[in-house]
Amino acid sequence: HPTGIDIANEANGRLKTPQDADWYEIDLGTNSFGQGVAVSPIQMMTAASALANDGKMAYPHVLYGMVSNGHQYNTPAQTLGTPISPQSARTTSEMLAIALENGESAALVEGYRIAGKTGTAQIPGPDGYYDPEKTHASFIGWGPVDDPKFLVYVWLEKPESSGWASYVAAPAFHDVVEKLVVLLNIPPDNIRRQLTGQ
Repeated sequence: HPTGIDIANEANGRLKTPQDADWYEIDLGTNSFGQGVAVSPIQMMTAASALANDGKMAYPHVLYGMVSNGHQYNTPAQTLGTPISPQSARTTSEMLAIALENGESAALVEGYRIAGKTGTAQIPGPDGYYDPEKTHASFIGWGPVDDPKFLVYVWLEKPESSGWASYVAAPAFHDVVEKLVVLLNIPPDNIRRQLTGQ
């Protein structure tokens, strides 16, 4: 479904259901790991926001705020609902963070615990079969895990150097977040813990 973001012409995603005319029994299995599912980048970020935000799915905005007659009016934070429990969101975030740390992911940013996931999507050709040579690569992540301040989604269309997200999208995420924590003035985890007495 569209997220309702404050820009026009948001596209619908695609998730086959048993009510669809083109549904096959195998679609149940392939849906479970994302094969044949299509979402826009903003839909992906909106869904992942529930994991980063204790189960609350954020309503996305392009407009942060506006200034009128010398006064700033910020767009208030809103949620679209709570599709998962806070405990499920925290557990999933922790599992994703551990998987990145144990896998020595290129997405990791020194001093910050990050939760995230790669995505490598095959691309169907005009004949309906997947092209073995081309993919879309992505990485979505948020952090710091214990108190998320950002969520970043990197999506690369048909990357040439490698089709695997762990080789192309994860390093791009790292480069963005390494600069983002400076721009947003987010202290490293150990400093934040000292400041909060944890």
